[in-house]
Amino acid sequence: MNSCAICSYALDRIGVVLATLMTLVCCQALDGHAADAIPDNQLTFFESKVRPLLNDHCYECHSREFDEASGGLRLDTAEAIAKGGLGGTALVAGHPDQSLIMEVVSYESEMQMPPDGKLDDEMIAILRQWIEMGAPDPRHESQESQEEMASPLERDPQTHWAFIPPQAAHAAKQLADDSRDIVDDLASEVSVAEGVSINERADDSTLIRRLYFDLSGLPPTAEDVQDYCESTRPDKFTRLVDQLLAAPEFGERFGRHWLDVARYADTIGYATAGKERRYPGSHRYRDWVIRAIGQDMPYDEMVRHQLTGDRTDPNNEQGNLDAMGFLTLGRKFLNGLDRTDDQIDVITRGLLGMTVTCARCHDHKFDPIPTTDYYALFGVLQSSEQPESGPSPLMMVDREKTGDRPVFLRGQLGNRGPIAPRQFLTALRKPDEPRFHDGSGRKELADRITRADNPLFARVMVNRVWTHLIGRPLVDSPSDFGFRTQQPKVPQVLDDLATDFARDFSIKRLVRRIVSMRVYQQSSSVTSDNLAKDPNNECLSRANRRRRDLESLRDSMLCVSDSLDRQLGGEPVEISLPSPVARRTVYALIDRQNLPSLFRTFDFPDPNAHSPGRYFTTVPQQGLFLLNSPQVAELAKRTANRVRASVVGGNESNLDKLAVSMFQQVLGRTPNESEQSSAVNFLQQEPRPLENDIDPQFLWTYGTARLARADGQSLVSEFRPFGVFKGDRWQPQDEFPVDGDLGFSFVANENGHSPRDPTLATVRRFTAPDDGNLRIAGQMGHRAEEGDGVAITILIGGKEYHHSVEKSSNRPFGPYVARIKKGETVDVLAACGKTDSFDSFFFRGNLRLTRDDKTTIETNSVKHFSGSLDPPSTEPLDRLSQLAQVLIISNEFAFVD
Repeated sequence: MNSCAICSYALDRIGVVLATLMTLVCCQALDGHAADAIPDNQLTFFESKVRPLLNDHCYECHSREFDEASGGLRLDTAEAIAKGGLGGTALVAGHPDQSLIMEVVSYESEMQMPPDGKLDDEMIAILRQWIEMGAPDPRHESQESQEEMASPLERDPQTHWAFIPPQAAHAAKQLADDSRDIVDDLASEVSVAEGVSINERADDSTLIRRLYFDLSGLPPTAEDVQDYCESTRPDKFTRLVDQLLAAPEFGERFGRHWLDVARYADTIGYATAGKERRYPGSHRYRDWVIRAIGQDMPYDEMVRHQLTGDRTDPNNEQGNLDAMGFLTLGRKFLNGLDRTDDQIDVITRGLLGMTVTCARCHDHKFDPIPTTDYYALFGVLQSSEQPESGPSPLMMVDREKTGDRPVFLRGQLGNRGPIAPRQFLTALRKPDEPRFHDGSGRKELADRITRADNPLFARVMVNRVWTHLIGRPLVDSPSDFGFRTQQPKVPQVLDDLATDFARDFSIKRLVRRIVSMRVYQQSSSVTSDNLAKDPNNECLSRANRRRRDLESLRDSMLCVSDSLDRQLGGEPVEISLPSPVARRTVYALIDRQNLPSLFRTFDFPDPNAHSPGRYFTTVPQQGLFLLNSPQVAELAKRTANRVRASVVGGNESNLDKLAVSMFQQVLGRTPNESEQSSAVNFLQQEPRPLENDIDPQFLWTYGTARLARADGQSLVSEFRPFGVFKGDRWQPQDEFPVDGDLGFSFVANENGHSPRDPTLATVRRFTAPDDGNLRIAGQMGHRAEEGDGVAITILIGGKEYHHSVEKSSNRPFGPYVARIKKGETVDVLAACGKTDSFDSFFFRGNLRLTRDDKTTIETNSVKHFSGSLDPPSTEPLDRLSQLAQVLIISNEFAFVD
């Protein structure tokens, strides 16, 4: 072992020790208020996923409740897990592969837990994800003792600000000369009291850019900016707001915001590889949302359609039945009860800001939400179903037999408690309020949610709209208005807006009011004194600097390159291919199972669950994508071509004009003298030659081959690439299936189907570009219960490393390590058994080729799957195209202020 290897090994071990110590120290430091320090999304994940899992499968042998600590280990508090048992610490936060709990539940050692059967893959994945995020855990000894003394159910909801109906604000006097709204007065009053100075109004060029970003997600042109700044009309701001609100782009912009709330996606998610994963007609819900917001449908009406479209538009004559995708487009879980849980979550967190799903297994730990509240809503949704046919594939209707459901004690299906009547939530209803009796109760639930005296309905939506326009919420946990949530710094702002919004529930009127405020129009500059006194801008004394989200950033690149297709609606499109797709990002295919890295890199929310709000990070991967993406390079070329065409006579020798035109095209302004001089100097230089870099997508091919076995080895010959890429997969020809031996054979990013002839196999082939050492590992399997399975074989350089018949399986393979030469292949082959019925299979593999010069190529069979590709360019971008790319990746382009 050389010195570098010794250092690396030592650091790894120190990291494990430090991680363990940190886990112990953190657990010892936390007290009864520890849950407040856990981010809302992590706490929700623990309460909805991890606690029920531990409750169902571990507590019987490892908890104080059962007076059991098998092996000296308890798993019912963070301290007990950190202390561990006879086998040592149960987990190392952030390191699942070094955690004993993962070892035993994965059945990778002699100690296998639970002893009565291995957890399914989804449960193991939940534990892994929990540990990877640092094992957040609110269950602490001191906290549990406090909870035993005083139950949250004994709290009077009227003692918490969010459960008290909002009241309109009344200003005593005008505190600022430039106030345009009572909210400005309220903000000024707090700023003065805190000693925070109020910013001046932003300049016109900043305001038009801000308005375009907020209301359309697109940048203004240089002509738009110039016309606005030169206009002397006193009502020019109001006119611009009205113009942008009336444009179809507003519906697309704010529609995407609502799709985050509704956890919209086009696929069902995990566990059905080899079968159709697309939701039929999913785009109809997305298009309905965009249309409803564009037409300024009242928000309460929007919600009623989304919950009860089968009542409001039963024949889909107005298209409002498609609105029920709000309920039906969630992730499709293996357990139907989890799907209902997901629907309860999107209703209660999305519309009411209440974490009701925390009461699935036990009364809520912080809020007055008993378990019976959860099962009251559970009964409503279990009394509803999605029919096999109807006017909309997204609809939901009442079952023939509706009724109340029992409480499942500790969340266990077979452990039934008292019947939970279908009714509204305890904290929001009156004691004598009637129960739901009209069919499933969904209509009554929708009416009760949208009722004028519901203190949460308007507040929650106003807080969301405020966040999109101001850049920071008034209530920091937008989907949790429970007892742990602090009142806003200026509570009257939220209450006055909510009271006003509830008059007609017009989203456009609410937006118009907010952007007309001085609070919205302020400059984003900040002094050191203000930053010290009000670091989070709670006094609303300045605008918040904001970065473009994924949708606005990508759409803006399409816009400045003259590539944007402004068509409204339609089927989803794949936007992560090497070549740019012209559709707006709101129309992108959202694949829950395989969300492309482009989405994750730019902070797109997890579509598996309701998203309270987006997190904005600044990480190197974002800059690397903009520097290296073939899409960005192509858009830079198109931008350069447009600039060339705009220069009089196409005279490329006039570098000053080219530089000025490029700044106007990309940034919507004229460069200053220094910028123009630097740009001209840049254009005068010759571009450097490209380094020979390999795109892993070009190393994969897909097709069929002849397969034989001799002397215990598999032999492959007659490889024939598939001729057609259609939809999301490679297949033999345009018509599908194919008559003859090829039958249903195809290969998609993670699944495929074998040919009819058992001597033929579908092939997923990786060709080595250089000599080196190769490592491959991943997962494979066959999900169908029917059929006789699929024979899967892995050959490296013609030598067999794996052969198995997969039947109703889902298992890891490898790692396999082999020496490979340039031009040799890694073949993953799938052949049928005696029949080709139900022979869909899935495969996910990670390959790493370490060249002899120690450089590596890493590829993933799912991530780097692609359709037809143009040969990679060997020519660098010309200097004008490079200037376009430089400006596109600049902070000025990526940030609003």
